[in-house]
Amino acid sequence: MRAELQAVRRTLAVAIALGALTALPAAAQWVWKDSNGRTVYSDRSPPADVKPSQIVRQPANPVLAPAPAPASPTEASKAPAEKAQAASGPKTVAEQEMEFRKRQQERADNERKEQEEQQKSAAKAAECERARGYLKGLEDGQRIVRTDASGNREYLDDTQRKAEIERTRKMVQSFCS
Repeated sequence: MRAELQAVRRTLAVAIALGALTALPAAAQWVWKDSNGRTVYSDRSPPADVKPSQIVRQPANPVLAPAPAPASPTEASKAPAEKAQAASGPKTVAEQEMEFRKRQQERADNERKEQEEQQKSAAKAAECERARGYLKGLEDGQRIVRTDASGNREYLDDTQRKAEIERTRKMVQSFCS
């Protein structure tokens, strides 16, 4: 029983030692400050435009992290944001998360704007129908009653009716166009 326990311990010790040795290359990290003062962590060496004074930490064996290839002529036509992205390597999880949240916010804003436009369009259509109905009643000669400031009812005379028809036609043109 004791011999088995020692064998298990030895096997465990060897496994831990091998795990630690294989993790050493992954620990080779570069840390530098970019031109914006932002700290950049990478397993690759910094771009050529980073000065040695901006490098905060580099791996003990820099051969493990190859330098990026020089820029090609096709990269010259890229936007500045794309150039910065290409120079700093793949996007970090935080950058990807920020872009995802930005896309979600833009989508939500677009949906909200679209919904507002639909509501405005529905309200405009309702006002159009109401104005058309009122204009039809005016043109058909229905008696129209208004209430004055003191609460008394008064009927529109012919000149008031003509003015009301003109005003309503303008409303129909604005709402129904």
